Amino acid sequence: MSYSKKLGYWSLLLIVMLAFTDTACVAQKRNKKTKKKKKEETEQVAEAVVDDTPTEKTTNDNGCEMYGPNGVADKQKTLMQYSLYRENFKQEAFEEALPHWQHVYDNGPGLRKQTYIDGEKIYKKELAAATTPEAKKEVFDKLMALYDARAICWGESAFLTGKKGLAYKEFYPEEKEVIYDFLQKAVENGGNETSYVYLVHYFAQSMDKYNAKEINGEDLGSIWGTVTEICEYNVANNEKKGPKFQEVLDDFGPTYEKVTDLEIRKDVQSCADVIRVYGPEYDANPNDPAAIKAYYLKLLKFKCTAEPVFLTVAEKYNGLEPSAGKYRFIGKAYFSQSNWAKAEENFRAGMALETDSNKKAAIMMDIAKMYKDRMGKPSDAIKLAREAASMRPGWGDPYILIGLIYAGSGKRCGGGTGFDSQVVVWAAIDMWNKAKREDPSSADKAQKYINKYYQYMPTKADIFQRGLSSGASYTISCLGVTTTIRHK
Repeated sequence: MSYSKKLGYWSLLLIVMLAFTDTACVAQKRNKKTKKKKKEETEQVAEAVVDDTPTEKTTNDNGCEMYGPNGVADKQKTLMQYSLYRENFKQEAFEEALPHWQHVYDNGPGLRKQTYIDGEKIYKKELAAATTPEAKKEVFDKLMALYDARAICWGESAFLTGKKGLAYKEFYPEEKEVIYDFLQKAVENGGNETSYVYLVHYFAQSMDKYNAKEINGEDLGSIWGTVTEICEYNVANNEKKGPKFQEVLDDFGPTYEKVTDLEIRKDVQSCADVIRVYGPEYDANPNDPAAIKAYYLKLLKFKCTAEPVFLTVAEKYNGLEPSAGKYRFIGKAYFSQSNWAKAEENFRAGMALETDSNKKAAIMMDIAKMYKDRMGKPSDAIKLAREAASMRPGWGDPYILIGLIYAGSGKRCGGGTGFDSQVVVWAAIDMWNKAKREDPSSADKAQKYINKYYQYMPTKADIFQRGLSSGASYTISCLGVTTTIRHK
């Protein structure tokens, strides 16, 4: 065979081999693409069954709708309404702003806190313009509802509770009990964050109640102790407002001592000082009723209930003049010594004497908390908390406590891990949401626990694997409660 023929033969053979190889590669690639497509289709089916793809958030951090009932579909309209009302509002065209503002308030309570700040101004202008008692009441009720909605959706619940109290003081000053209840809740829930303005009004009204014999010396002493503690904290830590809190102490301290016949030397600033300065006077006359009372009140003023001598003096004074307040302080003293039986005995004796339903409910909660935290009696704690809630309507603390008991039931209900131990969070969040609705002054406290425990809820996949659906009802048998299925 000639050289040219051989070359042609081998060239042809090479072309055939390359063609075959290319065909095989193409087939292999096609086969890989087919497998990949099938795999993607399988994954898409799985994703369609349990879709964990993140979607645009339609509620704020407190669970309030940002746009409307249809979620993202309402977004553009609500944002437009917000823009329109803000433009009118800046120009003080309140009548033109109102319908746009109302749309945002009704449909997007979680969109902006500014909506509530502006709404307060609108309602206060309407209150100033109201010409009949009926018109005034209608607008005032809207203002109260706005404060509640803001507390639930945006926090600052203690601050807004104080605002409600001062609004009543401005527009309905005759409602003294309502005003006092709001101010008391503002201080109880606000703690060291309480405005000095609220403290001034709260203690002034407490003095009035003491003078009218509506509260006794123990009550006033406890209230002054709380006010003092908050003021001293802010004097030490609040550079901007510290002097205002000092003014509260300077203005009310001497008045408190005068009305309670309690003279305190300037060099007495602590429990140790009280015991050092006034202890010898009591020791010289340990059975004298006047000496017992004087020493008790001095110890009480400086919150010395954890001191061993307080228990001795308090029990002596209570033997002379029994009262619900003294029994409660004695119970707390035994509690500080971890003597749960004696603490409960005195708490219950105080409840038996107490005629004020709110105070009786507070003592009930002392026992419920002790059952929960110290005595391992969660079921008894829940019963007492429910009784306290019925005795004092509109109080969030009992529901917050029940929620904490439910949230801590994972080990009892599911061994501490797994789905059965996670579902207890649904029941707990139900209770905390109930606290927010029943008592918006407790919204911050309740929301703190909702945020903390949200992460422990079952996932969407957990729910699907058990054939359950979000939004359906579910009975947690170990707690004996029915709740709503949801996922994190």
